[in-house]
Amino acid sequence: MGMLLSLSVVSTSNLAVQPRATATQLLAQATPAALNCPAERQQPVDSALNVALEQAQQAVNNRQTYPAVQLMEYVLQGIQVMEDSPGKADLLQRLVGSLPEDFAYAGPLERLVQIAPQENADATLEVLPLALEATRTLGSGYSAAKTRTFVALAHYYTQLGRPDQGSQILTEALAASNAIQGATFQAPALRDIAAAYINAGQVDLALPLLARSQTAAQAMSASNPYQRAAELEQIAALYAQANQLDQALQTVRLVELSGYPSNALLMVVDKYSEAGQTDRALAVLPAFKQPEQKALALATIAGRLTAQQPEQSAQLYAEAVAAAKSAQNATQVIASVAVRYATTGGLVAIADETLLTITDPLVKAPALGAIALQYAKAGQENLAEARLTQAVEALEAIPEDWSRNSTRQQLIDQAVQLGRYDYALQIVQTIQPGEEIPYDRVDVLTPMAERAMAAGRYDAALQITEQIPPTFVSSRNHLLSQIAAGFVNSGQLDRALEIANQENPDSGFRPRTLAVIASQVRPPEQAALLFAQAAQLADTIDSVYVRIEVLGAIAKAHLDAGQSVPSTQLLNQAIAASQEVSDASGRSSSLRAIAEHLIFANHYLAAIQVAESIPEESERLAKLNEAMEKAIAVRDVATVLTVLERLEEPILKTRWQIAAADTFIQLDQPSAAAEVLSQALQTARTIPGEEAQTITLPGEENPPIVDDEQDRGSFLSAIALKYAQLGQVSQAQQIAQSLESPALQQQLRQQISCYR
Repeated sequence: MGMLLSLSVVSTSNLAVQPRATATQLLAQATPAALNCPAERQQPVDSALNVALEQAQQAVNNRQTYPAVQLMEYVLQGIQVMEDSPGKADLLQRLVGSLPEDFAYAGPLERLVQIAPQENADATLEVLPLALEATRTLGSGYSAAKTRTFVALAHYYTQLGRPDQGSQILTEALAASNAIQGATFQAPALRDIAAAYINAGQVDLALPLLARSQTAAQAMSASNPYQRAAELEQIAALYAQANQLDQALQTVRLVELSGYPSNALLMVVDKYSEAGQTDRALAVLPAFKQPEQKALALATIAGRLTAQQPEQSAQLYAEAVAAAKSAQNATQVIASVAVRYATTGGLVAIADETLLTITDPLVKAPALGAIALQYAKAGQENLAEARLTQAVEALEAIPEDWSRNSTRQQLIDQAVQLGRYDYALQIVQTIQPGEEIPYDRVDVLTPMAERAMAAGRYDAALQITEQIPPTFVSSRNHLLSQIAAGFVNSGQLDRALEIANQENPDSGFRPRTLAVIASQVRPPEQAALLFAQAAQLADTIDSVYVRIEVLGAIAKAHLDAGQSVPSTQLLNQAIAASQEVSDASGRSSSLRAIAEHLIFANHYLAAIQVAESIPEESERLAKLNEAMEKAIAVRDVATVLTVLERLEEPILKTRWQIAAADTFIQLDQPSAAAEVLSQALQTARTIPGEEAQTITLPGEENPPIVDDEQDRGSFLSAIALKYAQLGQVSQAQQIAQSLESPALQQQLRQQISCYR
């Protein structure tokens, strides 16, 4: 009898299912020490919250804002009522994205804030107050986590255009930081709050905190000088960012490690030179211990001086190149010096001359690409094109595939970052057919087009997409539909219709794209005309497979526009059309594809309508299971219950009845939960086979034998525990009494006793 934790349905049709061990053997195994009842009660809650967090992360990755918000709200409500524990703090930090900086992890809320400008900022703002309340429930024993989380939330409010709320939260972060023990934890906490104030433009509030952070950093253990040096370096960089340059220099001098590289010093030099304080910038140079950093500092000053004092600029640039030549990795440093000089205002032609002396193509290619972009920025397109050509030639001279591909992507990223998609396309043309994925042209062009759309550059996205070979019909058409929708949203309906009406080898492209456009168009009268045109075109498609898919796509577009009635009619047409397919496998494949698209778009009831018509049982149950899992994840219990009324398969039905009851418990609806549990109990008793079974997993010489999580005993035990959670202990005990195995009875009674 397994623990019913997963909501996926495992088919046992090809597994060896056997009765469980004898009652005597089980009784010998099932006499553990007394249960830890608080842990027993908390375990299902923790499990549900962690599953919901994973689902939220997946939803954000798929840009499904609505279900992501619902899931995060559920997790945050659960966190609020949890007692203080490492698990609570970890769960909150993983959701918000406020784990310590040595964890390379972006939480779902952090990712949601990042995509909010392109998606739905208002929906994101709904989550933040709940996250704030959950953070306030953390006790003083978790002050470091509490402080980091407050700071992250303040940053999110500022990013979303609510700086006043962000500033208010920083006062709570500061209060929480007062309870942090130990300089190692105090220094970064205070530094993070100061950084948030600086980013919000409130430097006056940041400076006292930086001073306190510096004091704490100096008090950090001498046993780890690198950690202390890194902390002081970050504090110095913040002083420089806040234009407190003298204080930044003083902080850098506190670093006791000889030769420790300092980006803060480079920031100070840049700030002084940008402000025209050349003498002060030059005075910093002796502080650089490494020739490569000194070379970059000289190049920065030289670039800033070019317009006002060209002779001194030329002299300093010569010194920068000389310093670069003495560095250990001289070729790379020379290239960096030339690019730094050009990007800080230096003469691009002079930087260009420096690069022509470099022979290593691995260094030369990205540097020439950067110089090409500087020429373009200065309006010198001919020189820009020439240097871009040379960059491509250097790229092709790189012998190793991996290095060449990595450098190519670097060149593409440089161009895209500056909005020069035309240059990026020229670089993409160097990818030869057959080169290893992900450097095939299509795999590079697709994300490039998506980046252009995210930046609102739909013309560029269209130009990029048109470079995808026509043989990649699916990739092209998917992007073209997105671009058409983007044109509609930017008020360019005519451009969207041009895309829809262009020649395309896919007979379904035009009606499918017209439906996408219609789902975005206002007023509704115009949308109705486009939907009607799409439906008429769908009826003329000869291929039944394409017609089924297009009818499903138009139905989905209606649902996207909030129109369920025409969607249902079109789905019925698609299901009827599937009867024209002679083999069951083909019908299943067509209907499965529609169901999957509907599930991905969060249209679960419609997906279930289609899934129920899939002829192959395994495919039908798999899609029903997937749709119900997604619906339960966003607390859409009504949809699940609608399906369960018609479902006959007892294992699947019992599992989702239990899941529905569990959701009602989480939603604090005990009456509804009890009603569904009663139905689950009736269904579970109809599950065939032995009460307790094991499964022999195939594929190994000595295949492992595991408990069957879908035997009747597992389900009955799960139902009993749900009754116990509802406070209906007597009903739970009756179910335990009904079990055939004394050992299983004893095990279940112990668990039930935790809910008395």
